[in-house]
Amino acid sequence: MADSPVNVEVIFQNAVKHWWKSKRVNAKGIGKAQGGTRDQNLRGDTMDGFRDAIIETLTEIGVRKDDIYYGSQLSTLASNLPSYFRATKNWDVVVCKNAHHKRVSNKALGEPVLLAAVEFKSQDKSIGNNQNNRIEESIGNAHDFWASYENNNFLHLTPRPWLGYLFVGRYAAGEENSPVKITQPIIPVDPIFEGNASKARLSATFFGGPSYAQRYKIFLERMIAKKLYDGACFIVTHEKIAKAVPNYSVLFPQLSGEAFLDGLSRYIRAYYF
Repeated sequence: MADSPVNVEVIFQNAVKHWWKSKRVNAKGIGKAQGGTRDQNLRGDTMDGFRDAIIETLTEIGVRKDDIYYGSQLSTLASNLPSYFRATKNWDVVVCKNAHHKRVSNKALGEPVLLAAVEFKSQDKSIGNNQNNRIEESIGNAHDFWASYENNNFLHLTPRPWLGYLFVGRYAAGEENSPVKITQPIIPVDPIFEGNASKARLSATFFGGPSYAQRYKIFLERMIAKKLYDGACFIVTHEKIAKAVPNYSVLFPQLSGEAFLDGLSRYIRAYYF
């Protein structure tokens, strides 16, 4: 069974409201060169509300606004960081003291100190078709980040940067508990993905495993356990609650927005000042 939904959190209320509004606006205002929903998700402004909530949290605890980066690669606030398997990666939010461009203009500043980076992911329709792609991309980004860190591309090995992952997805009511069919014709899957399948059926080729939401929980908890991410947030929404308060559900309390922002804030307080 999935953890019981916790519907008391409103910390990302405005961010989710912006997410829905952006999708409606983008669906009307752009062509469908890559196919409907994908076009909407490629537009960065769908997640701008989450970016703003993180920036507000950081500035409230004393982080200077010019130490927070969130722009695209060609903007003045570009949040590009050195990579290992490629030249750079553009993260969604980066916190860095004494950034390179400021160090060039102010000789009194020390070397850049990278403190945090956050990755946003969003899914609308076709949850099943796109989930593996989202997970594979995020695993690759995390491995690339830590390989770059170990290669001393961030100039400092201490403090170890805080890496976060924030996900919002559209799951219809009840869908978060719907079992997903698993095919295992060669070797049985990891037992955690067997879900509620009976012992008598574990050797069968097909059986119902954890829902897509539960799979995301497994992914995020394992990424944190492996220290590939330091904090993660997983929230879901759908049309029937889009105009409610709250307008999203927290299925797993340990992956709530409040827990996510608290972890980031605690880290920044420890190493920024």
